[in-house]
Amino acid sequence: MAAIMDILISMLLGGMLLLNVVDAQSIIAEDSSMYRGDVLVQEMLINQVQFMEGEIRNMGYGVPQGVRTITFAGDSSISFLMDANRDGTIDTIHYELGPISELARTPNEMDRFIHRTVSSPGSTETGNIGVVTYFHLLYINVSGDTLATPVAQALLGSIKEVELSLEIQNPQALYRPQNMVKAAERNALYSTSYWQQTRLASQNFRR
Repeated sequence: MAAIMDILISMLLGGMLLLNVVDAQSIIAEDSSMYRGDVLVQEMLINQVQFMEGEIRNMGYGVPQGVRTITFAGDSSISFLMDANRDGTIDTIHYELGPISELARTPNEMDRFIHRTVSSPGSTETGNIGVVTYFHLLYINVSGDTLATPVAQALLGSIKEVELSLEIQNPQALYRPQNMVKAAERNALYSTSYWQQTRLASQNFRR
């Protein structure tokens, strides 16, 4: 009888130990996946931010003195003038956050494109610079005050700084077993990288 009890206790303890090992392996795999996801989204974010910041800092390049640089300023879209190709032709650059419906089939229900359109005399090129889950713009005047969006046409010339906010999430998220998902949590672990630049100013701004 004692031998049977010892066997049962050993099986119970072994089962508990096995469960702990399985849980530990799941946690390690989850942490490893999240780390790889964090690296990926940071690289994606850097590429998009560097491109957009470069154009915003150079908006108005080649534009004649006295011509207004920014032609539209909304909270998720902006249009401005610059000689994008350095060919002496003034182009209109337009950034706009696309609708969620464009990426309705992607695993992440928050994915959206940032569209970029370059309009030149006789031609228009439209593309996108990447996928984001958040894109927001604020406009600040010389006094440091934030302008209401969309900025009124009469106030576009008073913009001196642009605040750019971006968030990107890993498209290859780690899906979790249903028993690990707590109330109000998403069923996948999306690595997230967020960027906010509050001092984007162009030396080429025109009133």
